[in-house]
Amino acid sequence: MKNPTYYVAIFGKPDPPEKDNVESGRYHLGIRGTGIPGERGDIMLLYCTGGYAEHYMSIPGIGIILTKTSDSIYYRYLPLLNPIVKDDIDKYFIDEDKKKFSNIRFNSYWLFEISRESFCAATENISIKWP
Repeated sequence: MKNPTYYVAIFGKPDPPEKDNVESGRYHLGIRGTGIPGERGDIMLLYCTGGYAEHYMSIPGIGIILTKTSDSIYYRYLPLLNPIVKDDIDKYFIDEDKKKFSNIRFNSYWLFEISRESFCAATENISIKWP
């Protein structure tokens, strides 16, 4: 079994069918071409931008990738007991990941890899709200 790769998936204001809500279990990629990142078992922090009123500038949950198609990644949504707020993301991400994160303002739907170190630091004291 391979170690997972960690990602941040950015959710802007939900607007189905092209932009699903974070709880939906679907991350719509739009027109991305080939080489879509993420494989079964990889883990995504699901970040909602300021345009997403219900989860304003926070990570309300984690997504475990189940499968993907040419336009979507499907994941198991695991809600967090307490969301990870943007200030904590800035505090816990390593410099390289902070730089990637700071560029999300240019695109409200974006997916990028982060280090295991950033993922572990951001989620260290966070509990999952198991269904």
